[in-house]
Amino acid sequence: MALDVAVQRLLIGDVILIDMPGRGEQIEATVSRDIERTDRSVRVTLRIQGSDDLVREWALDEMVTIVRGP
Repeated sequence: MALDVAVQRLLIGDVILIDMPGRGEQIEATVSRDIERTDRSVRVTLRIQGSDDLVREWALDEMVTIVRGP
């Protein structure tokens, strides 16, 4: 079951769906490190199986889709 939540509610271990340039579908990425929260944004490090970690930043009012929790 997928659940749309505000980015400020993300936790380490959450598995979310993200869009990647060059891919036609969303892929699963795991929140893998401490989450940086500011008054304007949320920055997370994501681990994607078979790929390097990447950092993604969202504005506080954005939503993400969680497919599995920690």
